[in-house]
Amino acid sequence: MFPAMTDRRVVLVTGATDGIGRATVRALAAAGLRVIVHGRAKTKVDAVLAQLMAELPGAELEGVSFDLGSLAAIRRGAEQILARVPALHVLVNNAGIFAPERVLTEDGIELTFAVNHIAPFLLTELLAPRLEASATTAPSRVINVASIAHARGRIHLDDLSLERGWTGYAAYAMSKLANVMHALALAERHAADKLVAYSLHPGVISTKLLRQGFGPVAGAAVEAGARTSVRLAGEEEVTAPSGSYFSEGVQTQPATAARDAATRAALWEASRRLAKL
Repeated sequence: MFPAMTDRRVVLVTGATDGIGRATVRALAAAGLRVIVHGRAKTKVDAVLAQLMAELPGAELEGVSFDLGSLAAIRRGAEQILARVPALHVLVNNAGIFAPERVLTEDGIELTFAVNHIAPFLLTELLAPRLEASATTAPSRVINVASIAHARGRIHLDDLSLERGWTGYAAYAMSKLANVMHALALAERHAADKLVAYSLHPGVISTKLLRQGFGPVAGAAVEAGARTSVRLAGEEEVTAPSGSYFSEGVQTQPATAARDAATRAALWEASRRLAKL
């Protein structure tokens, strides 16, 4: 039995038209949460909504489409979300890319860093007041889908768009390290009774990103990759300290680089500048 619509926890999942994001949406909707499906293309969002509504009669789902590679589009998207949902309890920053070549966005940011870090950074900041205001019975949550690749990343504070020494993997690893540091920074900056933040490595999962970035590598099912996000988003009570990092569902220490407080603070300020906050 689904809870009454007015009682449902509201979750926004970015990058939710396929892969881990779609599996996360399906599991949360099946558990009775109200889920907002985000994708870049409205046609894809609408198709996923139609499929899931057919599979899950009685589920409450809606969609929003905007490009995470554009600061202006993210701001418009956040405005749409805030206008449509009076309460927002969970933000799952799931969307991610592995770029085949170095490209700059319209805002002059390297595309991997823009989509994988600056977009969730900005979206979180724009939605944080609503998330905190919605924390009436339990803290709201921000969940960053990172990667074990963060352990190979390095934050180039003087060259965040990697004009020097760009490779697809270097850009990806830096962006995933930034995801982990972002969750730790959010934990430092928000009261834990209002907002908690987590980051996670979902496992090596058979997704489009895995194929694009790493070639013909065998991966686990997307449902396995969604499991940690689903648990953290859906649990009634917070069971892990804010800032925690999970690897395939197990709470563990992130890489040493992520725990560098000075670099984390500098990255926060650099991210604010790049996001034009």
